[in-house]
Amino acid sequence: MDSLLNLLQLADSALPVGGSAHSLGLETLVEEGCLTVETIEEFFRGYLSEAGILEASFVRRTWRGDEDPLALTHEFVARRPARESRDAALRMGQRFGRLVNSFTGESLIPEGLAYPVAFGLAGARLDLDEDVVVLACLRQSIAALISACQRLMPIGQVAAGCLMWNLNPFISSAARGSENTKEVGCFTPLAELASMRHASLETRLFIS
Repeated sequence: MDSLLNLLQLADSALPVGGSAHSLGLETLVEEGCLTVETIEEFFRGYLSEAGILEASFVRRTWRGDEDPLALTHEFVARRPARESRDAALRMGQRFGRLVNSFTGESLIPEGLAYPVAFGLAGARLDLDEDVVVLACLRQSIAALISACQRLMPIGQVAAGCLMWNLNPFISSAARGSENTKEVGCFTPLAELASMRHASLETRLFIS
């Protein structure tokens, strides 16, 4: 029971890891009219089938403990073409790791890890189930992006809840798709290019 409660806390979208400061290119897509209320669910389905599987695979690889977490971090950020996306993953991973260390009173998570790597390492060192840890990390990431969309578009709480509910099967599918960690690709040019263009927006709510 304690393990479940610990996981729920770590996967809470309100956990102050800095996710609320990043839209990962969504702000640019909304500003340019590429992402709307009508297309948001389809967008996230596609996002999960690419970036979701990639993120989940790094959570798994870290949890399994066969590779150095810092090396996994270097590989993960190398797979994110946009500097803004790389910086977001590293900043969130650092804050997440410091929170876990503060909660436990131990130095479980070293500095300098990307968010999926830090999450997977925390799950392993807290003796949490691998599949549940992967699902929790993916759900937290999507919940943070949906929250960003609520600040960018007219999406109410009920609509946001329905969106997350509809995406749950696709989150599960992405988690299953990450089981073969040796063959994982990711092709998300729309989001990555939007992240790169984010700095050129006249007004910005988010860092990325």
